[in-house]
Amino acid sequence: MSQRHAVQDATGVVASDENGDSLIIVSDGEPSSVEGYAKGALAIDVTNGKLYVLDAGTDWKIVTTT
Repeated sequence: MSQRHAVQDATGVVASDENGDSLIIVSDGEPSSVEGYAKGALAIDVTNGKLYVLDAGTDWKIVTTT
């Protein structure tokens, strides 16, 4: 069996694609820009309990709220 792995570093980026664009991000607020994020990226706002998805690379959309 595999052991559990910590995949998040101090930047809050959990995963990125082969181009270095972020795919899954954990932060203390909503994302402020779309630069550096892959299309379809997920941003988890742990402060406000919201999940965002990046549409065609132009705008963050709220997927769910608490």
